Amino acid sequence: MNNSPLNSPKSISWQDRIGNWNPQLLREIRGKLKLRNLVVAIGLSLLFQLLLLLFYSQRVPNEDCYIQARGFGCVASWQDWWLEQFRVVTWTEPFILFLAGVYGLIADLALEDYKGTLNFIRISPRSSVNILMGKIMGVPLLAYISVGLTIPYHLVCALNAKVPLAFLLSFYTLLIGTAFFLFSASILIALLSGWQAKLGSQVSAGALIFSFVTFVWVAPSFMWWNIFTVWSSFSKVLVGGRISPIKVEWWYLPITTNIWTSHIFTIVNLAIFSFAIWRILQRRFHNPTSTLVSKGQSYAITAYLEIAMLGFCMQSSFANMEFANSSEFQLIMLLLLYIANCFMFFAAIAALTPTRQALLDWVRFGALSTTEEHPSGFGYVVRDLIWSDKSPVLIAIALNLLFTQLPILIWVNSWTSPEIRGKALIVTASFTISILLIALIAQLILFLKTRNPTAWATGTISALIFLPVSIMLTLSISPDRYAGVWLFFGFPWLVVSNIKLSDIILAFAGQISVIIALILQLIYQLQRAKMRDTL
Repeated sequence: MNNSPLNSPKSISWQDRIGNWNPQLLREIRGKLKLRNLVVAIGLSLLFQLLLLLFYSQRVPNEDCYIQARGFGCVASWQDWWLEQFRVVTWTEPFILFLAGVYGLIADLALEDYKGTLNFIRISPRSSVNILMGKIMGVPLLAYISVGLTIPYHLVCALNAKVPLAFLLSFYTLLIGTAFFLFSASILIALLSGWQAKLGSQVSAGALIFSFVTFVWVAPSFMWWNIFTVWSSFSKVLVGGRISPIKVEWWYLPITTNIWTSHIFTIVNLAIFSFAIWRILQRRFHNPTSTLVSKGQSYAITAYLEIAMLGFCMQSSFANMEFANSSEFQLIMLLLLYIANCFMFFAAIAALTPTRQALLDWVRFGALSTTEEHPSGFGYVVRDLIWSDKSPVLIAIALNLLFTQLPILIWVNSWTSPEIRGKALIVTASFTISILLIALIAQLILFLKTRNPTAWATGTISALIFLPVSIMLTLSISPDRYAGVWLFFGFPWLVVSNIKLSDIILAFAGQISVIIALILQLIYQLQRAKMRDTL
């Protein structure tokens, strides 16, 4: 009986095998691989190839034809005839894959959230990695089929156009790596976009927005970044002309002039960013009310991003510039670095700041609690402030600032111009104090008992950034005459060239005073919450 055909391994269907390995993938396959959808996906892919062949059938090379720079004239040779088709397919595949994948994943998860089925998926005994990998493999399945059907055509064009197979290997390696990173980021965006579920019939509006961004920015960036870096030696294949690679170094290591270093740099960074996103997904999927990242994760992420961005400032060509131009250029590089840092720390504040309920839980059950089950004392409070996700965000932001600004200070200290070094130090100090102020304000607002504290925090911080500028410009408070006022509101770049020492001292003293007042207010609010809990 045990050897009957019904119980033999050969009798297990492919659906059962997939279901045992990844039930979510089987669910997506059953939902996507319907006959109508399959016919549409295959038909569109074959129609694209047929139309491309019909178009180029009018451009067959012959002796009586000449090459037109623009238009639909014939080509010079059969090799060029195949090469042009290869180029069209190469540029088309990333757009189709990225666009369909991003839209499909965000729309699918938003619809799951809207229908309430996402919560049933969360309580599945399967791990979050297994479930979300099933989404990535299953939701864009029709896009995979459509793009996969173009690969034989792509390969035939490459062989007849004498395109090196090494380029095809590089192209599909980077295409798959970028698609996995992009689809992972799409799932994260969908899990964070709870507002999509409130749009009712317009549940896919968020998917359309991010798909548009993918179409106009991500897919072109994928092609052009690789053309100027990884594929510079194959530029004639992709754009019809020779493109010299941009000479970019990362910590003095050439990443564009050497094909191996450019590949390693791109693939390693895609792997690191994908790994970071999946750690966030593992944390967020089963606990959607938690902070986006843990404080320990934030230290590693911000430090890596700062080192990665600072590495592009280390170019050996800067040392060959003239003294004056080199110093001014370093200041410009610092400005660009701090613009990126602003976005990074705004994201860090949003990802790390606990909600009112989390802070109340920390007051009741964390290091501030006075129960015998939990240790108390200054050391335990400091430990909680550094590592506990429910503790106030100020110490975590301060440590992130330390990890990011310390490499910048080492870099600034290596500059040869004392005047430029002084300006850079003023900018660094102003940025650090301003970020601490924003973090404190966000924490205080999120601790308020309001209906939508996130919207209040976003609106208040936006007003504090843009409203003072509007008021000062309206009242003709120019940076030249009132440099200290502009520095106090966190705009050092406009006044750093002509500010006096007294203005610097007054501006920083004013900012520090505000920070101390906000810290005391936060302590007072926490003490009130603790006393209210003990009554």
